[in-house]
Amino acid sequence: MISVSRLQVPSKAVTHLEAAQRHFLKMQLFQATQELDRAIRIYPGFAQAFRMMALVHLAEKDFTSSVDSAAHAIRLDGTDAYSWVALATAYNSLDQWPEAEAAAGRALEVNPTAWQGRLELAKSFYGEGKFTLALSTLDRLHQDIPDIHLVRANSLMRLGRPQEAAQQFSAFLHNTSGDSREEQVRQILSRVQATQN
Repeated sequence: MISVSRLQVPSKAVTHLEAAQRHFLKMQLFQATQELDRAIRIYPGFAQAFRMMALVHLAEKDFTSSVDSAAHAIRLDGTDAYSWVALATAYNSLDQWPEAEAAAGRALEVNPTAWQGRLELAKSFYGEGKFTLALSTLDRLHQDIPDIHLVRANSLMRLGRPQEAAQQFSAFLHNTSGDSREEQVRQILSRVQATQN
């Protein structure tokens, strides 16, 4: 279902959003921000541009600004599940677990197939120390995504299941290339494997 607010967006604003998305994929965050600013100047009610701005702020590790942009996108269009996902991601990044849980839950109410919402929900459960709940939430995801393996591995470690955790850490490493967390995960995995032998 396309919301009324999306039908009103001028094509020139959409063109700037698409340019921002291309820059974002190349991690050209400054250029992406410039294009989003242009889109918003043309159409200040452009919810998707604010959602994209939230993602740019996440990439810049400016989590507070990300919360602000995602919340603004939601005020403009509360039916966009991915704005709720962006809000949940930002809250998780700020260790604000209950807020992340609420936003992720809302994303899944709006769109039950938004797997990113389920991942953020699992992260919030992990942050709250609800490790079994985090695992059961992840069990409903069937994507081969590094973060899914990592949250599952960490939850399994907290539940005293290191052998299963080691499999998930290995799966994480198999699916990443150039991830800043790789070295840390390798060290954890080697320690876990050493205790198993």
